[in-house]
Amino acid sequence: MNPCRESEYMLIEQPYLSPTKKIRTRFSVHGSRFIATLASSTTEASAREIIESVNLEFTDASHHTYAYRIGSGRTLIERICDDGEPSGTAGAPMLQVLQGKNVSDAIIIGTRYFGGTKLGIGGLTRAYRDCARLSLKDADLKKKETLDSYSLKMAYEDVGPVSRLIKSISGTITGVDYSDIVVIHIQIPARESVALLQGFESVSRGRGTAEKL
Repeated sequence: MNPCRESEYMLIEQPYLSPTKKIRTRFSVHGSRFIATLASSTTEASAREIIESVNLEFTDASHHTYAYRIGSGRTLIERICDDGEPSGTAGAPMLQVLQGKNVSDAIIIGTRYFGGTKLGIGGLTRAYRDCARLSLKDADLKKKETLDSYSLKMAYEDVGPVSRLIKSISGTITGVDYSDIVVIHIQIPARESVALLQGFESVSRGRGTAEKL
């Protein structure tokens, strides 16, 4: 049976924090040594690569547990793995810390060397929670948010009002095509998609079309 359990959630788009570089934290609890690795990961493929690299680095460890979050809102993915520890004592506590600190595009791996003394359910839960808590305490975190891309088609006379709308919702114009109409390619914070569509309908007086890419 695979000890790794998976879950995926669909939430509202929100800005979040993400680590800028890998952090390594070490501590001991009643003889057991814990090595926590916090790293940035924006895809599940990169998360698996990081997990594999830690497994190869500490091949003689008793357990390599992990939790990771990637993306936000509609695209948020969350995974946990207890790797043989009692169910719910490793991956879940680390994930809860990431959730509580609003951290995503991040993976935390809790590596344990068993020290001969059983820590019990409560002790393990606290230790793995500390893997994430202590790592985030020392981490350099930057603010990120999910972006949506659109192509906006409009008449020439609507370019000015549409450009002001894009600026008002913190959007970025990535390209403009001119022909018998104007097509403006943009990126905006995903949380502003409703404001964009409603505003574009208004300022283009219903003559423009918006296509999400």
